[in-house]
Amino acid sequence: MKYMLLFSLPQFIMDQFQEHKPLLIFIALGMIAGLVAQLVLPGRGFGILGTIGIGIAGLWIGSHYLMPHMEFIEDHLFRKLASAIVAAMVISVIINLIRGGEDKDLTHWRDR
Repeated sequence: MKYMLLFSLPQFIMDQFQEHKPLLIFIALGMIAGLVAQLVLPGRGFGILGTIGIGIAGLWIGSHYLMPHMEFIEDHLFRKLASAIVAAMVISVIINLIRGGEDKDLTHWRDR
């Protein structure tokens, strides 16, 4: 009985992975899009959760509104990722405009 549990656990994990695979891919692409958008644009950072959130929102907006207009990219995955990065950059710029561009970091002594 104990050995059956050991051998059935990896199968259970793989079944769960296959069931939630689109959601995991969506989150991973959102993370990549948010990270690239934060690296490309200067300005204030949003933290890791904010970056992931901006990337996921960018992926959703990009795949619904920008992806149909990016027909010059042939590969579906790269087209989705490019539209997600562009949308995440737009979201990031809008958030920086609303929050203000000043950095309120009080650790300026580290630059000396």
